[in-house]
Amino acid sequence: MSKSTLVAFFVSTLLGFSAQANELQSAEAQVLVESLKREIGNTLAEIHRLEQKQAGESVPLTITLSQPEYSFVEMGLVMDPESKTVLSVSPNSNADALGLRVGDRIQSMRVDGKVINDFPNNVTLNSGSVIQADVQRGGNEDSLLLETVAKSKTIPAWSLQVSSSEPSQSATELSGCGYVSVFFTPPGTKYQYPAKVFEVDGESGFHLRETIKLPAGQHTLKVHEYIPEQMLPRRKSGIEKAKSLDLLIEPNKTYHIAAQFEPEKRLQLVNESYWEPVVWKVSESKCRP
Repeated sequence: MSKSTLVAFFVSTLLGFSAQANELQSAEAQVLVESLKREIGNTLAEIHRLEQKQAGESVPLTITLSQPEYSFVEMGLVMDPESKTVLSVSPNSNADALGLRVGDRIQSMRVDGKVINDFPNNVTLNSGSVIQADVQRGGNEDSLLLETVAKSKTIPAWSLQVSSSEPSQSATELSGCGYVSVFFTPPGTKYQYPAKVFEVDGESGFHLRETIKLPAGQHTLKVHEYIPEQMLPRRKSGIEKAKSLDLLIEPNKTYHIAAQFEPEKRLQLVNESYWEPVVWKVSESKCRP
């Protein structure tokens, strides 16, 4: 697969997410979309590598996936089957709503009043089921009674089409301009901090500009993070290396850039996995001459 068709391979994937991401009202949801795009891109790159290794350079690759909307009910709990000790609780799950914590020892579990002897293997949950648990927490001998009402999780319908063919007209004939901006301060409560764009498509000298006008289409930015020093006390003074951010600029839109800090990786300074450049907000901005 040539470089141009490999670019098309990713562009056709990103196009499908771009329109949806622009409609999101939650900045946190927009960050999750950017993370999802990176994860899909990495997975597609590995699929491409394996197919290229198996079938050769010239074999075209087209993938079409779809999934209708569906709902399910689960506990979101991992437990040691012998000691009945909670090992992990999924965020926003029914186990989380129940109030279970890692280290709790479940003495008994009831669903709609029925005792579950082999929990969680033989439990069937329905939306609206009443879940009750008696647990021992810490060194306390007295048990706690926890209770919640089970809720279902809905997976929205989705579809994905990726092709290694040349870019479609929608990707190649974008006209007008858009903007990237670091003017506004991102929401630090979501571990998003200021950043600077130093390069665009290999051209440097953009670090003094807070808003950059770009022709509509695909661009590669080089971004530096400006995460506060108190968040990384062991880091040497000065900013770290720039990271790349591939961005499809649509006409009449401004893409606000930030550094997404990962607190759990704050000590991983060598490989700089403690942050990623992200788009934290997309706003409407008419292309000016």
